Amino acid sequence: MHLSPVESFIFKSPSPAKEIMDFLHSYFLSKGLKSKISYGLPFYIGKKWICYCNPQKSGGIELCFTHAHQFTDPTGLLQIRDRKRMKGIYLTSLESLPLDALEQILAAAMEFDAKN
Repeated sequence: MHLSPVESFIFKSPSPAKEIMDFLHSYFLSKGLKSKISYGLPFYIGKKWICYCNPQKSGGIELCFTHAHQFTDPTGLLQIRDRKRMKGIYLTSLESLPLDALEQILAAAMEFDAKN
């Protein structure tokens, strides 16, 4: 079985980041996004970059949306921290994934991407 660069990255990651990213990878591909490794991280792309997974030392990931400063987060869950453009949400386990919220955020991000 041949793994894509993103799948290989996910496969080599420790748990629980591995399980979270594996789920998100399938989820994003099912929404029509493409995946690629950029800056050493898995990115998901529509017309432009939409989001990426950034594994954390604590074991989970931060799911960052690259143009979140330009669209409205319908959930209010995305945090900008010390960045100017990107906003993210920390995901610590597959069981605690806020799937409804992620669906809303991704829909807003993809709508922005389609218009720009």
